[in-house]
Amino acid sequence: MAVGVVLIVVGVILLLDSLGVLRGVGFEELWPLILIALGVMIIWERVRRSMRRR
Repeated sequence: MAVGVVLIVVGVILLLDSLGVLRGVGFEELWPLILIALGVMIIWERVRRSMRRR
């Protein structure tokens, strides 16, 4: 699920960039945020799973 969300976010960012909505902000500036978001989603999912087991 987290990978799907990341792919959607990347797609939206690239679409907005190609439409000129994100003028001055390119993928080069945003990819670190995408990696951070992916890491947060992975950690969040693991924490949520461990909470269910208790």
